[in-house]
Amino acid sequence: MVASSRERLGIILQNYQNHHHHQTTTSSTKPTEGGSLISLQVDTQLKSLANIMAAKRGKKGKANGEKQEKPSITVKAVPVKGKSASSSFFLSSLPGIILAVAAALWYRVGDSGINSGNASSQSSYSSRKLTSPKFGSWTHGYYTTKSVPGATPPTHVLLYPNGGFGEPEMIAFSSEEEFLSLGRLYNDLGQIVQSPLHFLNGTALYRGPEKPGTHFQWPAVRVGYKRPVPGVYGGNGKQIELETLTEPSPHASTSDPRVFYIHNFLSPEEADEFVRYSTADENPYKMAPSTGGTHKAWNQGGASARLDTRTSENAFDISTQNSRNVKKRAFRLLRMGGYMENLADGIQVLRYQLGQAYVAHHDYFPVHQSEDHQWNPALGGSNRFATVFLYLSDVEQGYGGQTVFPNSDRLTIDKSEELVKRLGEAPSLEEQKEFIKDAGLREGSWEEQLTKSCYAKFAVPPRRGDAILFYSQRPDGHLDINSLHGACPVLKGTKWGANLWVWNACRYSQCKGDPLHPAEELPDTMKAPFRGGV
Repeated sequence: MVASSRERLGIILQNYQNHHHHQTTTSSTKPTEGGSLISLQVDTQLKSLANIMAAKRGKKGKANGEKQEKPSITVKAVPVKGKSASSSFFLSSLPGIILAVAAALWYRVGDSGINSGNASSQSSYSSRKLTSPKFGSWTHGYYTTKSVPGATPPTHVLLYPNGGFGEPEMIAFSSEEEFLSLGRLYNDLGQIVQSPLHFLNGTALYRGPEKPGTHFQWPAVRVGYKRPVPGVYGGNGKQIELETLTEPSPHASTSDPRVFYIHNFLSPEEADEFVRYSTADENPYKMAPSTGGTHKAWNQGGASARLDTRTSENAFDISTQNSRNVKKRAFRLLRMGGYMENLADGIQVLRYQLGQAYVAHHDYFPVHQSEDHQWNPALGGSNRFATVFLYLSDVEQGYGGQTVFPNSDRLTIDKSEELVKRLGEAPSLEEQKEFIKDAGLREGSWEEQLTKSCYAKFAVPPRRGDAILFYSQRPDGHLDINSLHGACPVLKGTKWGANLWVWNACRYSQCKGDPLHPAEELPDTMKAPFRGGV
C-alpha cells in the first residue's frame, strides 16, 4: 500500500493530537521523560518528514544519474523550557500552526515525494525471521512479536537514552537495515523491539545499554504510570505490574532516585516461608542482630559488623528453592539476559520490632571500599545495581515502617492523586510525638529525626506481597547518590521485609577471573552493547 503525502501528514497530525490530548489531560505540568511530543519544538516532526523527503529525492536523483548525498536521519529534539503566558498561547496555537505548515507541504510537495511505506518495503520488513520465545522460557515476554494491524511501515521514532534520561531524538529511517543499525531498542513495556512493523510512527522507544557492565533500566515515563511486565508473573500466578513512583532526571546532583512499585510480586505462601526459614534451626544464617557497612559475608567475618544506626535483626536465605525462585523472578523483571548466582547476594530477611529502624544509607559500596576488587561500574567494575525490596508483612497505616527516600519530596496531588491517597496522609506533629514516645524512642535521637523525615519526604508504606524496585546505579554505570534511603521506625507492631540485591557483574569474592575487571566476565547475553532487534 502506497502512503501518500496526505496520509503521511495525517499520521504526523494524529501523533500530535494524541500526545497533545495526553499532555492536557495528565495532572503533571512538567514535560515527562517518556513521552509527549508537546515537549518538542513544533518543527521536529516536520524536519523528520523533510529528511524522509530528501532521502526519497536522493534516490530519484540517483536513478537519473545524479550524485546521491546520504541524507541525515537524526533530528535532535529540543525540550520546551517551562511554561508562561506566551508559551501557553503558543502551545494552544500549535494545531493551527501545524495544519498551516502541513497544508503548504501538501500542495508544494505532492503525492510523489513522500511514499515512505509501500508494499515492497513491508514485505522486506516481514521476511526476516523473528524470535518467538515459548511460554515459560527465560525470554518469554522479552520481545515484541506482533505487527501493528493495518499500519503503514513507520519511518520515524522518538528515541530516548537508556532509562529515559536526557533529551530525546527524532530518528528517521527508510529501511529495516537503518532501523536495526540503531542497536537494541526497548519499548516502555521493557520489550526488545524486533521490527519497525511493531510500533507506530512517533512512538517513544529507548536505547539499550551501551557498554559492558551496564544494563537496561526501566523508563519512568511519568509518576503513576502503571504497566504490566510481559512474561513475568508473581508467585500467585498474577502478572506483575510496575508503577512509577518518582521522576528521575539527567542531573545527577538533583535527580530523584529511580523508584518503582511492584504489584503482585510474592504470593502469601512465599512471604510466609521467608519469615519461617529466617528463624528456623535448619538455617545456618538465621536471625541475628543486623550488620552493615561491610562487603564481607558472615562466613568471611562480616557477622561482627554492627551499626548503632541499624537496630533491626536479619537472617539470610541463600540456598532454598523459595529464594532461588524469587531471585530468578527479579532478574527477569530487570530484563537481565539470564540468571547467574554470582550476580546476586543471598536474600536478606529483616525483622523490625517496635522502635527499630535503619538510618538513611546507600545499598552500593564506595568505589574505594577495598583494593582487591574494582567497585566502580563506570570503569568496568561491579557493585550493587538494583534493589528489589520485598514486603513480607503489613504495618498499620500511619504507624511507620515505610521505606523513605529523604532526597525526594513527598508526593503531591498534582503529580498523582491516586498514589497520594494510597500512600496515606502524614499524621500531625502532635500525633508523631505521641507515636515516638509510645515506641520508646528518645527525644532528639536519630530515630526521632528519621521519623520526621519519613512523614515529610517521599516514603513508601509496606504492603504484604508487593515490593519496590530502585536502582543504585545510573544508566551510564555511575553510582546514584540519590538512591539514599532508610527504614523508618516501626511505631506499632512488627515489620518483616527482605533485601534482594542484584549486581551489574560478578559480586565481591565471586568473580572467576580478574576481580579488577568484573564486567569482562559477563556472558554474551548480558554484555552490552547489543545488535538491533536481538
